[in-house]
Amino acid sequence: MIRNDHQRQRARAPLLRREFSERTRAGLSLLELIVVMGIIGLLVSLSLPAVTRSRQAARRLQCQNNLRQIGLALLQTTDVAGRFPACGNFGHDGNHHSWVVDVLPWLDQSTIASQWDKDKPIDDPVNAPLAALFVPILTCPSDISVTMSTSKKTARGDLSYVVNGGVGFTVERSPGQHDCPIDPKGRTLDLNGNGVLCPQPPDLETDGSPSDRDQFFRMGLFFNETWKWEVTVRHHRPATIVDGMSQTFLISENVRTGHDPKNPEATWASPNPYLTSFYIGDPCPDGKCLPGTVDYQRCNAGESAINRGLDQPEGSAPYPSSFHEGGVNMTFCDGRVVPLSQNIDGGVYAALASPAGSLLTETPLQQTVNVDLNF
Repeated sequence: MIRNDHQRQRARAPLLRREFSERTRAGLSLLELIVVMGIIGLLVSLSLPAVTRSRQAARRLQCQNNLRQIGLALLQTTDVAGRFPACGNFGHDGNHHSWVVDVLPWLDQSTIASQWDKDKPIDDPVNAPLAALFVPILTCPSDISVTMSTSKKTARGDLSYVVNGGVGFTVERSPGQHDCPIDPKGRTLDLNGNGVLCPQPPDLETDGSPSDRDQFFRMGLFFNETWKWEVTVRHHRPATIVDGMSQTFLISENVRTGHDPKNPEATWASPNPYLTSFYIGDPCPDGKCLPGTVDYQRCNAGESAINRGLDQPEGSAPYPSSFHEGGVNMTFCDGRVVPLSQNIDGGVYAALASPAGSLLTETPLQQTVNVDLNF
């Protein structure tokens, strides 16, 4: 019996050694673990760019949807009022409101719109708290300045979209010298090239040529106006967009507008022309449009070029800009949203900003018309 048990134990010994060996080989050696981790890291590194591109595409699509909805709201506002709204309204008692306040009812923001008092300035106790509210549709998901503010729970009244202001806006140059067209650099514009700057009264020119204000009106779509104060009243209607709704910019992105922590009035409701609108670069040297000196390539060049102001402070770069690669999203007056290359030809860019560029023919400011939209 003993011998038989001993023989059986000796017979089982190879089986036990084989089982032990198989159990010890079931784990991974350090080298094998390093190789596996390397493969996993490689797969992750290969997938991250695809995930990033997918997220960027999703943010860009949401941004385009926002622009489309805001564009439709602007067109509905125009249809009801029979005219495009002012980009900014100013009164005897201060700054009133921007175009955004006018379109709020068509952006599902009727509560804010019904509480806003348009006869009171933006800093009035009634309006100031409303202007500080964060309205998501007014911001682009790719706007890093908004994202940073939101993450810190300090987003207040931000804005990523601005309307087409053409070549500039109007100011009071001196007491009694109202409604003077200037470019964003503050230079008074001599758009008809006759050497007379901001003539008064404003509707008279001595040589019978189109006035600076006539040319100014033809080169932009939205303007500052005085609220219930007959000093500056200037606006387009669909009928005055003679170049065609499909050939005229309506809204663009600008990530350098909206809320500024250093300025409580810098919100989507501010009528400040540096916050409401985008402008093309001045095609005339120092704002003087003399025959033979007009060069529309300047309109998308230098500091006023598309996306050139990305590193500038809020409210200091009123030109189209976005954090999308290669350009900005642009809404046209027919409601289309188009990705616009930052390298678009300056002449084409200026012509698309002008709602009545065809009326500039036979003047120093004559533009390209019948624009090819396949940028």
